[in-house]
Amino acid sequence: MIEEILNNFKQENIDHKPFGHKVINKIFPENFYKELISNLPSKELYTAINKTGRVSENYPPERFIFELNNETIRKLNQNQQKIFGEIIKIFTNPLFFNVIANEFKEVINKRISEFSEEEKKMFGTTNFKFRIGSSLVKDLTKYKLGVHTDSPSKFLTFLFYIPEDESLKELGTALYEPIDKDFHKKNEIKGHYSVEDFKLVKKVNFLPNTLFIFPRTNYSYHGVQTINIEGAERNLLLLNYYLKNIDE
Repeated sequence: MIEEILNNFKQENIDHKPFGHKVINKIFPENFYKELISNLPSKELYTAINKTGRVSENYPPERFIFELNNETIRKLNQNQQKIFGEIIKIFTNPLFFNVIANEFKEVINKRISEFSEEEKKMFGTTNFKFRIGSSLVKDLTKYKLGVHTDSPSKFLTFLFYIPEDESLKELGTALYEPIDKDFHKKNEIKGHYSVEDFKLVKKVNFLPNTLFIFPRTNYSYHGVQTINIEGAERNLLLLNYYLKNIDE
């Protein structure tokens, strides 16, 4: 299956507006996708992300996560273990990482060339090492996420949209660019910025079996506008490759 996923990925061109990214429809084989969405864990197994220590306590409480790793999937039934075990195998396969990182090499090389002194001290400048984080996510009614670029430790971000149908199409990720072209030079990297300082460039439609992927840069401004559909449940599969601190 990894070959089919990578082939689907490579068939789409990089869109550089407003920052380097790809949107791939039908990223998983259709039969596998149907199995995936019919075997999501029950909500009781998810934890509010602001209770996990991964984010600040003022992070939106409407986001719930289920960490995906070989230990946590043991809590699941046999079918679920098979499906998510397969996903973990793909995400940890060096071929998967290498093909995708190579596709974005120009964007990545530009980011590395613009490392701040602090980033150079944290990650070095060559021979980078990485760690993986993956989770299932449920975003509920009233969830929103302000404009941000992601933390400097993030290297590649994957958002797999996994709804059952197209009814939540408008709830995709919003991509922004600052009104002031020198915004990133004048403002330190922080959690979230005021949306008034940005213009919305596009929104990635929240459609079944869709992947939105981008390398984290100082220009990867994105967010989620408020989910105002009563009872809405926005299911995603997240994958991040992080730069390891050189002291790790």
